[in-house]
Amino acid sequence: MGFTRFRLHNFRNLRDGSVNVDGPEVFLVGQNGQGKSNFLEAVYLVSYGTSFRTNKDEELCTIDHDEMAVVAWTSRADESDVAVYFQDKKKRIEIDEKIIRDRKDLIYNVPCIVFCHGDMAFVSGSPDMQRFFFDQTLTLHDTEYLELLRRYRKTLKLRNISLKERRYDLLEVYTEHLAETGIRVQEARAKLVDEFSLSFCELYRNVSGVSSSLSIRYRPSWRSARTSSDVLEIMREKDDADRVYGTTTTGPHRDRFVFHHDNTEFMKIASTGQIRLAALALRVAQARFFSLRRRRKPVLLLDDVLLELDATKRLRFFENLPEYDQAFFTFLPNEPFHEYRKNDTIVYTVTDGKIE
Repeated sequence: MGFTRFRLHNFRNLRDGSVNVDGPEVFLVGQNGQGKSNFLEAVYLVSYGTSFRTNKDEELCTIDHDEMAVVAWTSRADESDVAVYFQDKKKRIEIDEKIIRDRKDLIYNVPCIVFCHGDMAFVSGSPDMQRFFFDQTLTLHDTEYLELLRRYRKTLKLRNISLKERRYDLLEVYTEHLAETGIRVQEARAKLVDEFSLSFCELYRNVSGVSSSLSIRYRPSWRSARTSSDVLEIMREKDDADRVYGTTTTGPHRDRFVFHHDNTEFMKIASTGQIRLAALALRVAQARFFSLRRRRKPVLLLDDVLLELDATKRLRFFENLPEYDQAFFTFLPNEPFHEYRKNDTIVYTVTDGKIE
């Protein structure tokens, strides 16, 4: 299930009005800074209720405006609509004019996978970026994991407040709750990496054209723990350090995911081009993992991700794209986008926010 039409109002630099997207592929062609990525952001916004570029809703409004709206119609038989409004400094999300109170009720409506330049941080960035990616991969298909992660983060926040303010009366209760939820987070991440790494390694080889192995290794903070009792023992050993530093020093919020090229840490030898390929392989593997678990095809958003690939790797990338309900691509005018165009592909030119 993809989208058939969008209506925009005061969104970024895009002109107000409707845009027909009733096709399996939509190409947005234009120079940098014209609004191509902004349109992909609008698609992402109605899929998840948030942006993949900013966490400040006011930044989504056109300059000198303090409100915006994005409404999209899906390709379901009943032509449902999804709308995101920002007005009076508040965001409102609706499906078929019914207000959505919890974003988890939205994210499984029209799931999408975004490929963008910032994805390189999932390989080369800080550990919290890798944790974000793998948590996102799990929450795309598992509502229970989403709730589990929420409980863990809430308990972690409360425990850290107690440590920072030196209020230790409830510390043991928070520690027990953190152990119960945290060990389940660790188990889910470990299982994911075992399955995910094989697909990712194959994709990287296929696109890069090299035979060497690139794998992902999960390094949990509670490496020796198998049960919540094991976790409690570890956390009690760290209790003095937690009180000194005023924060919880162990747990899934400190887990690491490390990429290995054969037997060497990938980031010690990787070129920028190799990091880019690894990031692309991650997203393709994520989309495939989602489709396998949910038995649904996602919507793909590909934002200038082919610029740094040579012609051969571009073709390999397209050959390894996962099945999708719909895909949106952005291209510069001098890119050979006509080579990838199909008979039913919609091609738009984007100039100064005008899509035509």
